Amino acid sequence: MLTRATTNAVAHRASSMRRMRRRAVNATRLYCATNGCTSFLVLDELGGVAHCEICGYTRRLG
Repeated sequence: MLTRATTNAVAHRASSMRRMRRRAVNATRLYCATNGCTSFLVLDELGGVAHCEICGYTRRLG
């Protein structure tokens, strides 16, 4: 059984690794920024926005 401190440390490390993975991805492949959603955003270059087909998050580009 893990102690509370160990459990928190493991959860924090996992979220940090996800954050690093999102930052390291190529600029043309944007990750969704919502908590828990790990899908890529779909780019709409004419409208200047990117959106997530899973959760509906929308992000303005440029």
